[in-house]
Amino acid sequence: ATVKTVSDCDCWVLDGPIFKKIVIKSVLQKRSTELGFLDKVNLFKNLDHFEKLSLLDGLKAQWFNKGEDIVREGEIGDLFYIVETGHVECWAKILNNKKQTVDRVIRKLTSGDHFGELALINNERRTLTVKCGSMKAKLLALDRDTFNRILGTIESYLHLDYSEFCKSMDRNCDQDETGNNITHNLSVLKDGDGVQ
Repeated sequence: ATVKTVSDCDCWVLDGPIFKKIVIKSVLQKRSTELGFLDKVNLFKNLDHFEKLSLLDGLKAQWFNKGEDIVREGEIGDLFYIVETGHVECWAKILNNKKQTVDRVIRKLTSGDHFGELALINNERRTLTVKCGSMKAKLLALDRDTFNRILGTIESYLHLDYSEFCKSMDRNCDQDETGNNITHNLSVLKDGDGVQ
């Protein structure tokens, strides 16, 4: 392309090699920071360095504002999510002691936590609604094909992770925040299933 001035101006010139060096340094620093974050995510502890690099190539950043739906119960699940900053809330439909169905927060997920994988593994619809709980949240999303290719090797760990969660649900969720007895409509969370 040809670039012409339309008025008097001062231009700064940067040599190609210097520009490339600056860009490469910036990219390497960014990747190092992102790898450092993945190293802190317990889910990825069994992935080697090259698998983590492949994972980074597939992750796409998404931003949400407080109260915004990230996934909705009943939707077809096509993405797996990792919370990078902020926190999200998992909402379930619950029967209270008056046999009325109410929406309640049953779990909060913060930096390094993940959700959405079981809908991909089991080819099922989302079983919970997940909303942004902080003023802003940054999530890393992975599509179904990349998820299956890279994370298929840790599927058993995912089920184990949610088996422990279900045990804690059985122990700790007999009352809502006001102390009323409640019955959960969380059969989908049994037998190792979890936040889809």
